[in-house]
Amino acid sequence: MTEGAETRSIFIVGAGQLGSRHLQALKTVPISLDITVVDPSETSLRTARERYESIPGVQTHSVRYLREVPASFDPVDIAIIPSNSDMRRQIVETLLGRGTVRSMVLEKLLFDKKNDYATVEDLLRNNEVRAWVNCSMRTMPFYAGLRTLFQGTPFTYIVTGSQFGLITNAIHYIDHMAFLSGGSRFSLDTSLLHLPPIESKRKGFLELNGTLTVRFENGCSGVLTCFPDGDLPVMVEIISAGTRLISREWERKAWIARSGEGWAWKETDAVIPYQSQMTAQVVGDILTKGTCGLVPYNESMQLHLQMLEPLREFLEGRGARKQEHYPFT
Repeated sequence: MTEGAETRSIFIVGAGQLGSRHLQALKTVPISLDITVVDPSETSLRTARERYESIPGVQTHSVRYLREVPASFDPVDIAIIPSNSDMRRQIVETLLGRGTVRSMVLEKLLFDKKNDYATVEDLLRNNEVRAWVNCSMRTMPFYAGLRTLFQGTPFTYIVTGSQFGLITNAIHYIDHMAFLSGGSRFSLDTSLLHLPPIESKRKGFLELNGTLTVRFENGCSGVLTCFPDGDLPVMVEIISAGTRLISREWERKAWIARSGEGWAWKETDAVIPYQSQMTAQVVGDILTKGTCGLVPYNESMQLHLQMLEPLREFLEGRGARKQEHYPFT
């Protein structure tokens, strides 16, 4: 560690696939860190340790691996919570019941019950915790830079692909639409979704295929389509009266055409950073600036609920029993 540098404390609660990538990212943060990784699974902890130790780092951090959150702990600068949606409220409550946490980065989808959103909002406010949600498109340089092209004008946002996890990824695209347009109020049309639901890649959760239509009050709209079979790569198109964009992430390329330039296509790089790269930037920004480019909790809460409530009603209206939670993560 750098002599004389203040060591900052980081918790990661949930060391699964995504949690281990967050941990890898911390190795590249040039600020001295005291990292605690918590997961009930010894296998997950072992995998996280192996992944962390497999990459080079510019800083020698202190890392400990625990099966449960300590009964008490010194103040934590940032808690990253990449658990599944059905466990996240409990983790937030446990952390804030046992110690001080200054900032949190929560994964999406946030929670699987409507009441959890307001309950956690109150917890964060009462404990003076700054919190953001990891809808990361607005922190990716390419996607963030599109705001100058589309802000202030109605646009249509189209996503197509096969078997990409429509619901778990829809919040990313809706959040990006909100970021580009500056709007936050929208309605969701679920009439073109397919039944029955399918099993998610994460055990115990569901997914849906078909089409979601998003209509923002500011005139922007989105059409998100996931085919149940095939290998169609995910492509993003954004179209306004003056600009047309096609992003082909699998090629790390995009093409932009504008009315003032005769609609000639111009190719540009569209590099999508790995989660490990993005987390390092977010953590560094929070520790040095007190904020980051992710969506604040309160804003993301409203976007989540506007998406999840119609989806719950869709499942309930076509099922044999009352749907009391959101079976997505």
